[in-house]
Amino acid sequence: MSENKFPVSGIACDLQGTITEFGKGAEELFGYTRDELVGKGNVGMFHIEANLQTLVPLLLKTASEKGEWEDVVELVRKDGSHFKGRLNVKPLMQDNQQIGFMGKTEFVENI
Repeated sequence: MSENKFPVSGIACDLQGTITEFGKGAEELFGYTRDELVGKGNVGMFHIEANLQTLVPLLLKTASEKGEWEDVVELVRKDGSHFKGRLNVKPLMQDNQQIGFMGKTEFVENI
């Protein structure tokens, strides 16, 4: 991915974090294919280890309770490289019940 090209990543997951949708921008930004991850991968895999026990639970709780969470976070690509991305997470609803989360990531800079 060229830094001159800024894909916007769209990823949906169920309440356990299992990836249910993985858009073209997500493929470009993270380096995985849709077939590699839908129904198999977990959204935690994109976060640095230090954030798995603290930031991830907080952002999911905030998104569920307030309807949205957004901040710039450090994320990890398939090749192991890290980048900063503006992550926006919202609850995914169906029939007034939360069934998962929808995350949108915009590239900020490589680390």
